[in-house]
Amino acid sequence: MKTKIYSIIAIMLSVTMWGLSFLSIKITLNVFGPMTLAALRFLIASIILFVVMKIKEPDTKLQREDVKCMATAGIVGVSIYYCLENYGIKYISSSQASLITGTIPIFSLIVDSVILKNKLSVNNIIGVLLSVFGIYFIIGGNIRLESSELLGYIFMFGSVFSWVFYNYATKNLFEKYSQLAIVFYQIIFGTIVLIPFALFENNNWNLMNNVVVYNFLYLALFCSAIAYVLYMYALENLGSTVTTLYLNFAPIVTVLGGYFIFNEVMNKNQMIGVILIVSSVYVVNLKISYYDISQMIKYKTINYKSKNFDSK
Repeated sequence: MKTKIYSIIAIMLSVTMWGLSFLSIKITLNVFGPMTLAALRFLIASIILFVVMKIKEPDTKLQREDVKCMATAGIVGVSIYYCLENYGIKYISSSQASLITGTIPIFSLIVDSVILKNKLSVNNIIGVLLSVFGIYFIIGGNIRLESSELLGYIFMFGSVFSWVFYNYATKNLFEKYSQLAIVFYQIIFGTIVLIPFALFENNNWNLMNNVVVYNFLYLALFCSAIAYVLYMYALENLGSTVTTLYLNFAPIVTVLGGYFIFNEVMNKNQMIGVILIVSSVYVVNLKISYYDISQMIKYKTINYKSKNFDSK
């Protein structure tokens, strides 16, 4: 019982950290370039995770035959994903960016059905439709082609698809390595690729202040290291289905944080989009489908009528 309670606390802390990370990224981008921010953030995370690995898994070594797969996943899931995400947050609000990343499970389902030919369940279809409508309401349908906001959405959806690809690149690694080992090695590869690009990026060091420093340290220490460790603890004890449901709260944390910290007021359409996207991921993760529920109700109704008929 204690383990379950600790696991729930762990996943809630992770979700809160990741939800607020979009706000910290928005603040730190005033000083750091998108690639520099990602490189420095994960360089510090690499050092922290190296210490954790030495304590928890000192004998774990990356096998030569897995280097290519691990490197590919690290480049896509760390280098490309976080660069695109940082660029996206630069041009749109943190709330909108967080809600778009909330569609990752939905796009994963679509890719599954197209590439792997997996049949979509009734829940999945409902979830996809809700998500599509949610995206429309958030974007608003009125973005001008020349606006920087459009560029922000393109970057954010690029990050979504890079994470979907990352999931496929990582799948086979779970058979040989722990969650901690995978995160550690992928962050190492991702950071190595980020550093050369960061060296040629312009940064506004003259705007550096305590607020930026605190938010950067929050991203590096908490969001890139501690949150991952807490998440893996919860994943191990609660299972993937339950932890995925808790992750649905991350966009809500961002929206609330954006409202109270940045005064990001969402209009009526965007609030509808929030509800639709969060609902879409929840529906997809339901263990019982609405079709099943309707069939149960139908079956009980038939049973009830037959019993009444028999009694007469």
